[in-house]
Amino acid sequence: MSVTRPIRAAVVGGGAFGECHLKTFSAMPHVEVSGLYTLERDRGEALCHRYGGHCYKSLKELAFDPTIDLVSIATPENTHYEPFKLLAERNKAVYVEKPLATSLAEAREMLDLSRSIIAMSGHCLRFESRLAQVFAQRSKFGRLRHMSFRDKRTQGEKEVYGRVHPAYCLLCHEIELSNAFAEDRFKRVCALETRFSAGQVDGMNILIEYHNGVTSSIEGGWYLPTQESLKENDRCTLDFEGGTFEIVLPNLGFTFLSSQGYHFLNQQYEFNVYGMEFGALRSALEYMVRCIENQTQPEISTIQDGYEAVRLVEAALQSAKNGQWIQGD
Repeated sequence: MSVTRPIRAAVVGGGAFGECHLKTFSAMPHVEVSGLYTLERDRGEALCHRYGGHCYKSLKELAFDPTIDLVSIATPENTHYEPFKLLAERNKAVYVEKPLATSLAEAREMLDLSRSIIAMSGHCLRFESRLAQVFAQRSKFGRLRHMSFRDKRTQGEKEVYGRVHPAYCLLCHEIELSNAFAEDRFKRVCALETRFSAGQVDGMNILIEYHNGVTSSIEGGWYLPTQESLKENDRCTLDFEGGTFEIVLPNLGFTFLSSQGYHFLNQQYEFNVYGMEFGALRSALEYMVRCIENQTQPEISTIQDGYEAVRLVEAALQSAKNGQWIQGD
């Protein structure tokens, strides 16, 4: 039976991503914001005052609220497993930010838990408008031959996101895209890490061969100097038999020139127009809500897709450690 009332959605995690999710839910006409759980109580209260809903005192209180239909997990990358497990056990629909997990064991258990609920992994670049058009029309272009992806961020971001390896924090998006375009599991992978500063690895280069002969190269890390003008420097190239796509993310030819120089504005993930939220995140969450309303399982950015991305990340990390190609299956 289809759900006709508004979908009641809550968010776990009150950081930058959690606020993006709350803000996006609050702009969706078929969604009612139930609230938020975050470890920082004062921030949680402030976010709920701004976007609506109740600031839950604990994850358990949120999970046991029978009025909630959908929960978005936007906690740090290595803390997705516990809330996913509790929410799945309470039969909530779950949207979990990328990466699915930072260990293959946790990703495998989350995949098993997802089989009894409606769940989706947060690889929302699948919903970026240009990439989505290529996915929708790819049969017109003949066989895919090769892909290359670049994902560069500022060195300053490492202070926050360097809590996990850049393959999990940054490159998992490109890995999931690569898997989706290849439409196959990887045959073998080789990876090389880049280190030039203290602490976490600064970047990684990954080469992938799929069983169907498609190849892919992925590079990225915290390479850009810390400044405010250009915080992302991403590119995607897709070489089909019938032609090549070049997609620059997020530079859409939208810049602002100030006394400090050019600023390249990001309208890829989420952006506001007259109080309404748009972008890849909005499209992904709209798709998830539609699945809940129709009681169907997502076919895009599935938990299986998230698991396969983690599987390839783990192989890349093993390759970088051992200096060898790692075989898939």
